[in-house]
Amino acid sequence: MFFLTGLAGNRTRLFIAISLIVFMVFSVMRGAVGTDTTNYELIVEGFSADYVWGGMEPGFVLLGKALLSVSDSGVIAVRVLSFLIFAMLFLYLGRADKNERFLLIAYILPTFVYQYSMNGLRIGLAAMLLLLATQNVRQLRYKSGMVLAVSALLFHYSSLVSLLFIWASWSRWLKTSNVLVVPFVVCALLFLLSLNGDYFLAKLLSYQDSESPNPLSGLSKVGVLLLFVAALFFSKLPNAEKTKLIVLGAGFTISFWLVSAVSYAGLRFLDLISFAFPVAILLTYSRLALKFDTTIKLAFIMAGVLSAASGYRNFVAEEGIGPSPFMPYHFIGFPNGD
Repeated sequence: MFFLTGLAGNRTRLFIAISLIVFMVFSVMRGAVGTDTTNYELIVEGFSADYVWGGMEPGFVLLGKALLSVSDSGVIAVRVLSFLIFAMLFLYLGRADKNERFLLIAYILPTFVYQYSMNGLRIGLAAMLLLLATQNVRQLRYKSGMVLAVSALLFHYSSLVSLLFIWASWSRWLKTSNVLVVPFVVCALLFLLSLNGDYFLAKLLSYQDSESPNPLSGLSKVGVLLLFVAALFFSKLPNAEKTKLIVLGAGFTISFWLVSAVSYAGLRFLDLISFAFPVAILLTYSRLALKFDTTIKLAFIMAGVLSAASGYRNFVAEEGIGPSPFMPYHFIGFPNGD
């Protein structure tokens, strides 16, 4: 579909839409497939009338409760959540310009479409809201873009990392009003911690107890992120914008890779930056009214291929492990492996 879109000069949404339909069928109609699918089914089924909020993202809780009240089934509710992710992708595609369409089919879909629609549903919903937020900003609809960006935090707290990265790439660092955002963010974080202290403490302890699989964990993500950094060196962006993105990308990548050597949290943060970095690049090109140059396009293509290969390698390595592994794939209602 990417090849056909290229032959059409990236002037049509048809082939990307076909890709989304295919992905949506495999995601929404899946059986016990996707590492955390079974866990999400149990979580949503727990949103019954006597559910007591324990600190989980309120947006996800309210949405889960609403779906459970209609379907009375965690299995169906989880599939509807996957459908909503694709609904937002279709909305994004319908309003996308050439740069956004290219990034979507060259990198976003091969890298995240299975992981975010069949596994990490909370971060998937948050990521789609961030995509729509940046699209609104590109269309000069700043207020609605801000609302969507903040809404992402209600579905996954850690999307704050992505939001801060994108904001830092957009803002002028030496502007006084932007500098003052830092203490505001710190105060907001402290407020959230005061509301959900037990929940965040439990998350922190779980990450401390979870070590990375091996010292080279996250290397594929680091390779993808450094590929973006290298491409920026040869891009046509103004030097100031280029330097800002390179400093942010390299700084966040190296910092989180060092964290991943001692904690699984580093891998989660690398995943967040692998989504936020190309979106920040996209937003910078949009703000300057520039089309992607050849170097950036090649970087997105190579990163998409590398990420898809890495994801598939992980699927194969975990085949048959746990109650809902990615492989072997089977449709809902059919026995595992059929």
